[in-house]
Amino acid sequence: MAAIKSKICLQPCNWSAPAGSLFLLMLLVIMLIAGPVSARQAEFMQTTCWFTVPKDRDMRCGHLVVPENRTKENSAVIKLAVVIFEPDRERHEPVVYLSGGPGQAARIESKGDIEEWWRFIDNGAWLRGRRLVVFDQRGAGLSEPLLSCSKHYSPALWNGIISHPNDPLDFDLAQKREVEACRDDLIGKSIDLAAYNTSENAADIHDLRGALKIEKWVLFGISYGTKVALHVLEHHPQEIIAAVLDSTLPLDVNYVDRDAANLDRVLNKLDKDCAAHPGCRGGVGNMKALINEIVQQLDAQPILLRLKSNDRSTTFTRVSGADVLELIFNQFYDRGAIEMLPQLIRQTADQDYGPLAQMLSFYDMKEDSRAFADGMHLSVVCSDRMSPAASPAKFALLDSWVRDNFYNWACPLWPSAKSVKPNGPRQKNEVPVLLLAGEYDPAAPSNWSEDLARHMGRSQFVLFRGVGHDVIDATKCGGDVVADFLTNPEARINTSCVREMSAPQFSIPEGDNTDELMTVSVLPSMLHR
Repeated sequence: MAAIKSKICLQPCNWSAPAGSLFLLMLLVIMLIAGPVSARQAEFMQTTCWFTVPKDRDMRCGHLVVPENRTKENSAVIKLAVVIFEPDRERHEPVVYLSGGPGQAARIESKGDIEEWWRFIDNGAWLRGRRLVVFDQRGAGLSEPLLSCSKHYSPALWNGIISHPNDPLDFDLAQKREVEACRDDLIGKSIDLAAYNTSENAADIHDLRGALKIEKWVLFGISYGTKVALHVLEHHPQEIIAAVLDSTLPLDVNYVDRDAANLDRVLNKLDKDCAAHPGCRGGVGNMKALINEIVQQLDAQPILLRLKSNDRSTTFTRVSGADVLELIFNQFYDRGAIEMLPQLIRQTADQDYGPLAQMLSFYDMKEDSRAFADGMHLSVVCSDRMSPAASPAKFALLDSWVRDNFYNWACPLWPSAKSVKPNGPRQKNEVPVLLLAGEYDPAAPSNWSEDLARHMGRSQFVLFRGVGHDVIDATKCGGDVVADFLTNPEARINTSCVREMSAPQFSIPEGDNTDELMTVSVLPSMLHR
């Protein structure tokens, strides 16, 4: 049993032996009364790596064993998968990577995943001479238990895909049944779903540092990982030499209910940059006006797209105004997708649905059960939710999209920790922090990071032109800025590469851009949610 660290006998026990028998019996009784040792003290258990270690690379693998629920005295224990990338010569403090999601795997499962990490390390000057600690957060990836819903979820159902236009399907009811099935399955495995939250994630970071016997390290968080990092900074600042926060979610922001305001903000930015781009305004027109036209038209009369892929299989998907807004929101994550947005919007407004259908078709794929843990995502998000503001801002264009918020009905079905109350005034931070933000980020808008940097102290904020979510992976400049920061976290960083960045270089519609492998036709909508 993984919860028991000690064994009474390494060989079959001989309880009739006179010497030491009473002591062993007393020790056994004490252990039974006290409960599993691992439930009280975290431990790193080194193992053989579960992948082939690349030649000429030094690595360590193992599992961090921690309590599932630290608020319970007799908690069960869980295991977090850990991989440590060792440098040729260690010259600086280690870095611990905090993945996003929540529920996103850190991708440390296969040889290919590990090779990708080594390429990331080799291309990042800021990681040279440092150990990099990468782990799957509780409930995700290779950690045990895995809070996956993949065996209960039908990807086609969640993406509005049907086999025949006359299929009578209530998507909302079917999705609720799948969420309930996943919940009941995980609870049936004695998993305490309320224990999978940001507070416990942050406590895992604290325990991991201690178990690896690291005095101080650098926190490197992306997206949801920044929220975990901020929690660690608040409760264990003495363990952190510096922190790098990319696409930040502040602790006191109700990020779930801000999508409408965030999307409105980046749409305004898109409209402004398109107007300044040669050919974009003339070739596309006013972005927000076009989107408003599309949404109103499709909300009044949704369309049913028939998609035929290169394997000759045919499926159908119903598209409303809210569906288009969801797709546009997701496109803002990536600079390349941002540069294609004016073209997508113009063609959709002209009722050329080829590009739209092509993008929607990619969602009708099997989900990797370890790539994203839906159960972990729900546990964290539903625990993090705060009460909405008394008088939320109104965004008429986005009303229908906001009303269809998945969490509004899913969270009441899901066991979670008590809702987080907004923190009081932000405390001054004594650890040097670098906050990176993309000006087009729809999920963690740059103004959140900028405002946080102004109030938390010892912080520097850098805005990246034309970038969406996840700055480090979007532009080499992000890594250059981080490298300069970590060279001397107390000094003002060099942002010369940021000044050289440009606005998105938009693609302008030219002729028929429909994918050759995809034929599209529009049918009268027969579906009703």
